Amino acid sequence: MTDDVTIRAAAGSDLDALAELAGSRDRAEVRLQAAARGDDSMLVAVTAGVVVGVNSVRWRDGCDPPHPWLYGLAVDASHRRRGIGTELVRAAETMSSERDAGTVSLDVDVDDPAAIAFYEQLGYVIARAHEHRWRAIDPRTGAVTGEGIVPTWIMRRPLDQR
Repeated sequence: MTDDVTIRAAAGSDLDALAELAGSRDRAEVRLQAAARGDDSMLVAVTAGVVVGVNSVRWRDGCDPPHPWLYGLAVDASHRRRGIGTELVRAAETMSSERDAGTVSLDVDVDDPAAIAFYEQLGYVIARAHEHRWRAIDPRTGAVTGEGIVPTWIMRRPLDQR
């Protein structure tokens, strides 16, 4: 890795940077709320005091129970291909291992060969097809503001393969 990167838990003060990475302020806020409740853990990568990456782990109710579900990995375009995404995934795996998980899973869009290849390089294998049901939620009211289905692959990685 060429950047001096710190991986830490996301904080409310990271919201503006997370909004960019997560695709919307509402999405970032909902993920921060889930982390505050303990449903998720949200990790950020910080370099030179700037949040440049994010990844979350859902501890229950993920897409591939009973495994912790990694989701929302994003790295700022100007910081990609420097190992930051790998560091975020590995930190999430370490957290999962510390909670006695034997395997972690994630889902990836079937039409994203670059993401599939990235996860395969990290030791993930396609386990099965999945129709990911997503919902956009208003963080202030909890109301569902949109929903849909995306075809994805569930990918898994046993944590004892380091």
